[in-house]
Amino acid sequence: MKTSSLERTVGRVLGAGALASVALLAIGIVGMGVLHVAPLDRPFPPFDLGRLPADVAALRPSGFLWFGLLAVILTPSIRVIASLLGFAVAGERRMVAVAVVVLAVICLSAALGAGG
Repeated sequence: MKTSSLERTVGRVLGAGALASVALLAIGIVGMGVLHVAPLDRPFPPFDLGRLPADVAALRPSGFLWFGLLAVILTPSIRVIASLLGFAVAGERRMVAVAVVVLAVICLSAALGAGG
């Protein structure tokens, strides 16, 4: 994969992730407005990955907000994975190693942040 092609692919990944994040967060905010739910009136439902699909299917604003936040968090990781794959295809071993280290740091940070 040529560098310019890789850059375009990574740019598309970042653009799609940003667009999806904004759209999901906007749907959640509009849903809160429609239901007259003020963000500080009551405790917000905790994050529960298993409940997320049901919340989105039931059109609960909290599901869209959590899904949007998850997309914001995952977009950089997906970008690193896309870069890693592109560098691997291009045979750029040093950049593959850098991408693996960056991905390991992201995973370690997520594990530590989750209390694991």
